Amino acid sequence: MTATPSAPAQPATRSVRLRRPALALSALALGAVLAGCAAPRATPADSAQGTVAGTVQGTQAPLITVPPANVGTWVDLGHFNAPWLAGDSPVPVTGPNAPTRVAGWRRDDGQWLAIVVVQTAASAPGMAHCPLAMNQEVVPGPDGHCLRMRRDADFDGWMQRQNAVMYQWLDSRGWSLRPRSWVSYRVPAENGPALEAHALFDMALIEPVTRNPNDFLLAGAPATQWARQFAAAARAAGGSGRLAVPQFPYGPRIGLPPPPPAVKAPPPARATQVTPPAPVPRVDRE
Repeated sequence: MTATPSAPAQPATRSVRLRRPALALSALALGAVLAGCAAPRATPADSAQGTVAGTVQGTQAPLITVPPANVGTWVDLGHFNAPWLAGDSPVPVTGPNAPTRVAGWRRDDGQWLAIVVVQTAASAPGMAHCPLAMNQEVVPGPDGHCLRMRRDADFDGWMQRQNAVMYQWLDSRGWSLRPRSWVSYRVPAENGPALEAHALFDMALIEPVTRNPNDFLLAGAPATQWARQFAAAARAAGGSGRLAVPQFPYGPRIGLPPPPPAVKAPPPARATQVTPPAPVPRVDRE
């Protein structure tokens, strides 16, 4: 006998067709659950720390080598992605995507003496212009290299206005010091990534103690010389991958206890009032 399709077989076919969408939805739900288990949620600590640098277009910020310190300790403050901190030129990156490395010199009491920041960017259109900001020493160099310096960066709110991003970024992390000087050197993108280095430090590290008019007239020379050494180190960092911070011309000033007085004052005297005896009448005058 030849088997012919019967009417009761049709509901079974219909039930199979109805199960296929349900199986598809179950597979999607299972995939979503597995994806949720594979990707952990971002915590506030993760968002505050930022992402690890060096993931943007394969660039990394140079290492920072520091000079020996007789007071305090140099601290590696991290290597991560951050916003472009220079506020007087076109920003070469979008958002907090600039590979950045930070090192700081901290005294034993927790006070910061210097903060050094170096950033890189794959390309920097328009960075060849060396801006002439008010109350700022600018030394334009060849091929867009730019050295800038401000001895009292926080006087009259200059740093907060001129470099607002860097001011807020450092202040939010507790890496600020007052008063401070600021030196910056920019190397535009030529054969490799662009580079910009910043140094913020205690003014006493570059200014001598002046005792006469001649010292006062020559007081600015050590600061200018150190800034040029810092610029040379930034230029070399583009090829060597290391920013060698030069030695500061002067050490930090440490507050000394007041000297003892030349003459020691005697202890306070105590006087006791004595009642005089009553007068005795004289016999010869009675």
